Amino acid sequence: MHQLLLLLLVVSSTSLYTYGAIQATGQYGLTKLGEDRTCVSQSESSSLSYVVDTTGSMHDDFTELKVVNSWLLDRVAAKFPCGVRQYTMVEFNDPNVGPVRITETKDEFDAFFNSLTATGGGDCAELAIAGIRQALLFSPHQSFILVLTDASAKDYSNSALVNEVFSLIGSTKSQVVFLITGLCGTEDSPDYTIYRDISSISFGHLFKIPLKDLNKVFHYLDYTLSIPVNSSKHLFSGDFTNLVHNEYFSVNDIFSSLMITTDGVIHSLRLMGPNGTVLRLEQLVTETWGSMNLVKKPPRGNYNIDVNAGGFHAIRVQGFIATNISSAVNCSECHPDALCEEYADSMQCSCNNGFIGDGFNCSDIDECAYSWTHNCSVGTCHNTFGSYVCICPSGYNQLDDACIHLNKCDIPSLNACHPLATCMNKFDDYSCVCPIGYYGDGFHCEIDECWRGDCGFGIECTKSLGSYYCSDPCVNHIVLNEPWRSTDNTISLTNNCDISKNGWYQFVGSAGVRMPETCVPERRCNTDAPVWMSGTHPVISDGIVNRTACASWSGNCCQWTSTIQVKACPGGYHVYKLIGTPGSVCTLSYCTDASTVIGICKADEEWQLSDKGYGCYCKDQYKVSDLSHLHPELSCGQHEMKASFQKCQMKELDIYFDREHVMDSHCFGFEDDNATNTFSVLAPLNVAESRSCDVQIYQNKTHVTYKKTFYIVVETSGIITRNNTLAVSLLCVYKLDMMTSLNLALRPIISSVNITVGGTGKFTATMALFKDSSYTIPYEGSEVVLSSEDYLYIGVFVQGGDTSKYVLVMRNCYATPTEYANDSLKYHIIKDSCPNKQDKTINVLENGVSRQGRVSVQVFKFVGNYNLVYLHCAVSLCDVTSGVCAPSCSETRSRSSGSFDSQDLRVGPITRSDVLSDVIPKPSSATITSAHLSWALLVPALIILIQSVQ
Repeated sequence: MHQLLLLLLVVSSTSLYTYGAIQATGQYGLTKLGEDRTCVSQSESSSLSYVVDTTGSMHDDFTELKVVNSWLLDRVAAKFPCGVRQYTMVEFNDPNVGPVRITETKDEFDAFFNSLTATGGGDCAELAIAGIRQALLFSPHQSFILVLTDASAKDYSNSALVNEVFSLIGSTKSQVVFLITGLCGTEDSPDYTIYRDISSISFGHLFKIPLKDLNKVFHYLDYTLSIPVNSSKHLFSGDFTNLVHNEYFSVNDIFSSLMITTDGVIHSLRLMGPNGTVLRLEQLVTETWGSMNLVKKPPRGNYNIDVNAGGFHAIRVQGFIATNISSAVNCSECHPDALCEEYADSMQCSCNNGFIGDGFNCSDIDECAYSWTHNCSVGTCHNTFGSYVCICPSGYNQLDDACIHLNKCDIPSLNACHPLATCMNKFDDYSCVCPIGYYGDGFHCEIDECWRGDCGFGIECTKSLGSYYCSDPCVNHIVLNEPWRSTDNTISLTNNCDISKNGWYQFVGSAGVRMPETCVPERRCNTDAPVWMSGTHPVISDGIVNRTACASWSGNCCQWTSTIQVKACPGGYHVYKLIGTPGSVCTLSYCTDASTVIGICKADEEWQLSDKGYGCYCKDQYKVSDLSHLHPELSCGQHEMKASFQKCQMKELDIYFDREHVMDSHCFGFEDDNATNTFSVLAPLNVAESRSCDVQIYQNKTHVTYKKTFYIVVETSGIITRNNTLAVSLLCVYKLDMMTSLNLALRPIISSVNITVGGTGKFTATMALFKDSSYTIPYEGSEVVLSSEDYLYIGVFVQGGDTSKYVLVMRNCYATPTEYANDSLKYHIIKDSCPNKQDKTINVLENGVSRQGRVSVQVFKFVGNYNLVYLHCAVSLCDVTSGVCAPSCSETRSRSSGSFDSQDLRVGPITRSDVLSDVIPKPSSATITSAHLSWALLVPALIILIQSVQ
């Protein structure tokens, strides 16, 4: 009796097509077609049965199935030219099941497919279980049943029917494989899991596949149906929910190959054979829905499988016994295009790759006949004997049996990407991407200053090719002051729309100054769909933040959404960056919260909601809850120590004080700064005032420390008044240098001038005389007495303004016997920024490298009847960002630019302590040398030029 293969195909749909019935008899419409055939010698594969759901949505499935089925039957017939098998077609619909049609010729089976039509249905689930029952009843034992459907099983709950199907599987030993292209519910629903139960007990599979992958599953059928009936053995079967596990099975027979088939998502699968050897798997199919792997000539012994899966999955392992065994002692009976392999002292003939047949007769396969049997997705497939070639179009290279597009990214001459850019290969094209931190289209890349943060925190940066622009939204924005934006406005007449709003905006006026943070009902704010902000408003320390703008419509508070940017600004207001309306639709407008109608808050305040309602309250960094938490900000200046109190803290603590409340107020200075909303108490650092006001001064060789404690009588407000005394201690430590040493002197001999340089602020330049090279012991009093062996130490420094990019340059320093800077008789110590080389006692320690200059010279006097000496020095400020500021004195003159507008500052005159007897006549030349000089007293009169050198 011929062994037959049963394929069950189940198809379901909700669409409606005309159903064309074919000749049917009996209760289930069973019709026997075809006629008997005989062969002298034959081997047979399993019988093949399809169960097909013919409801409406299967029209597309039928089209694909007919093409793939013709290919499959041709291959099976070629491999078994004398084999006889039964082909069975079972149709089911809703509510009918049938007809069942049987034939033994593939041409008649093709006719069954050509007559299939998709119609009827009406709901999703169909009578799949009843169709499977018919296939099991009318197919031979050990049939291969294929089920194709896009729906779940309607009759899964018919327990009598389900039990009968299970019983028939056990008695017929038939294998059921499901090809599911859709389902009605979820994969956990019982109307779907019944398919997995049936496939599990029948050593079958459940493949949930897209329709386009149908041909890939038929590769599995092709290999399985190529094995003669009774030539395979089930070695392992399991269904698992564990994602990572290890399974074992044994191989005790001689097999030509093992097939490991999975369904479900498998991330990795490793097979280890006897002795722990990892075996190579030949992959027939590898997809997300399943895989099919072969192991050739498996050795006998114990095996284990390591599995890493992505969900519920099944694994089946079967061994194939060698067939087509020749009794000859050699391979002469095999076809020339076949491979002869030895199994247990016998030979098996198998057609080579590219050929098809039973091993004794092999013919060439036309790989170009079907799209899934070759890799020529681009180009034209050309069949050759035993193989095929791809004729590739221009721009493609042939690699093995496929056309590979030329990767222009691998060949620099074929792409125009910037050297820093990454080239991204695309189908028939490429693109270029600049690296992170760079701006451009990939063909041009440059540093992205915005990504680098050059604009700073809270500043918007706008980048374009070749430039970037920084803008503070708190300064650069558009003001919106329409009263109709208020959430209290329930009238909608004009249907305003903000679709054209693009940029930064500030809301002001009687409608409120902030967007609402809760849902606004429809048709408020004089528009159809009011827009509100989901989320809280930021504080200044947050910088620019992203928030979601929601438009209320059709009962949905967020019918449309978009992303806006928000920034909190000094003064208690917010600005918003709007880009049209959410969803880019009208009529939508941005609303303002009616409860936020405010004035402008002080610098240390923000508009906030507290238990007292909306108002101006201390910013987070200034929050206090008790008088003991009141800590002023201490700053140590060059001439004073300062304690600054935030007035918002006084307001929130309900306290008050001013200069009249400071004990010994005559010892302090006071500042009431409305810009910063601070009240400050200043303790002077000069010695005279410090001693009279009990400022404690501690000095060592390197530093000086000032300490002062003052007391404030604090008044509380409210329905009662109570006074508290607040003690504040100030302590500042300064490095002992020229500037701090002058504060320690009672009457230093100095000269100062205030000069303003455009765009950089107000500077104070000071020159003083010091007793030694430390420049920390200034001369005090009304005169300086020196001997001819002594050195005079001259220090010049600049304070105030923006000294971060400026250094002080001593341009010309010289002495005159009179108070006039333009006296014709002068002796140069520094000229054109360089020391007088004729006087070896001159030593310039510092010039053009910091905010101070230092020079020393041995004491001298003018020859003649001159009892006074005046010192003058012209200095300038040099911008270090414009070039080198330190003088280069290797040449005769240092290079310099600009002119000097000097101002005459005098200290003195100072009379010499004695008069020497030798008198040398006054020379007529305006420039004198060291030969014309002797001992004299120096009077530090300062003429200072402050100039910005570009």
